[in-house]
Amino acid sequence: MNSSNVTARAEKDGLRMAKGTFKAVVPFLGLLFICVFFQIVSGGKLLSPANLKTFANYAFQILIPACGAVFLMSQGNLDYSMAGNVCVSAALGAMASHTSIPLAVAVVLVSSVVMGAVNAFTCVGLGVTSFIATLAASFVYTGLASVLLGGGALTADFAFKNADTLLVKYGVIVLVLAVTYIVFTYSPFGKHCRALGAKEEVAHQSGINVKLERAIPFLISGFSCGVLALFTLVRTCSAATGSGAGTQINTMLALLLGGIPFSGGWSSRFRAVIVGGLIMAVVTNGLVLINLSVELQQLTKGIIFIIAVALSFDRENTAVIK
Repeated sequence: MNSSNVTARAEKDGLRMAKGTFKAVVPFLGLLFICVFFQIVSGGKLLSPANLKTFANYAFQILIPACGAVFLMSQGNLDYSMAGNVCVSAALGAMASHTSIPLAVAVVLVSSVVMGAVNAFTCVGLGVTSFIATLAASFVYTGLASVLLGGGALTADFAFKNADTLLVKYGVIVLVLAVTYIVFTYSPFGKHCRALGAKEEVAHQSGINVKLERAIPFLISGFSCGVLALFTLVRTCSAATGSGAGTQINTMLALLLGGIPFSGGWSSRFRAVIVGGLIMAVVTNGLVLINLSVELQQLTKGIIFIIAVALSFDRENTAVIK
């Protein structure tokens, strides 16, 4: 190999490393920028002690489902049924809470995992793409929630309110983040998820049980929706047709802004959950603090979503979104 080829390869490797470093740093700079921006435009309300509990609620509603969805997105799969899952689980939990709180907790978590299992069967067993399967499931779950709620709301046992503390919420967030980080980063399962996102054929040839490894993340995503549904009952002591609204778009935005490509693969890193989740929590909280209307909030998030997809989609290594 002559010197010119060696030099060209070195330059190419250097550009690749610089590009990787830039992509890793951008989410942190974005988090810093929006914190400063909303702190200024909100008149100092964002980081005020009075806003701490409100911010904790937003952070919880985004970080928890992001921890469940990171396994799916690292494979290049999506879950558009998260909001419907949360709503149905919360409705069932509200009904069961009048019999027993432990029973309500079990009902919420089991029902959410069952809905995740339905998604897994549709995608993996029937071979339907995750986009189509979970989008269809979202209509089914939303319709089921409307039937259970009678088009209105159900009141849960007020004993749930005892868990509505910052200690409990931040404790659960830290626990879920820690467990998810260890599994996603260090376990064979986490590595297999990223391998499936990079190249499913290669993963299959390496001896990975592709069907099983593709099914499990749907169960994890469902379970995370159950945890979110539980804390919806804790926060409001009720389940309504709007429970869990926006969960999927906030979750996908968080992971995309955190640096996970829409196509998944080896570039997926767990830091995306934390940084992206905090970015979306700040954005969501900040838009409310500056009294932006619901319509303009949705418009803003839609624009952010388009930009995030355009910047994060890996056109070189992906033939199709699964």
